[in-house]
Amino acid sequence: MINYKTGQRKVIMDYLLENKDKFVSAEEILEYMKKSKQVVGLTTIYRFLNIAEQKELVRVETRNHTKYYQYAPQENSNHLFLKCKNCGKAIDVKCKEFEDIDKHIKEEHRFNLDHNTIIYGTCDNCSK
Repeated sequence: MINYKTGQRKVIMDYLLENKDKFVSAEEILEYMKKSKQVVGLTTIYRFLNIAEQKELVRVETRNHTKYYQYAPQENSNHLFLKCKNCGKAIDVKCKEFEDIDKHIKEEHRFNLDHNTIIYGTCDNCSK
């Protein structure tokens, strides 16, 4: 876990926890901090996110030269994530079928999936 030297770090972590079902950018965190009347700079947010990434507390995705972060503490096994292209919602799929697919890919295709395997599509809410 990360030591909270400032209240700002705790607010950043709280935001990540509240939004753990999606990826968020440092800019989104900054906007949240401003709305919460927290005085913080973008550099402080990036510094905290880098620490969180090193401690494997967040999953990182890069889109259009921008990093997005999702709270995901120390994942040591393969996971499949379904990610909505519209709203950014990410669903962690934990089921036997994915384990079977992972095993098949390793054995038949000699390819190892990492713990950030993401399949993109559209969630139910955005499909309506």
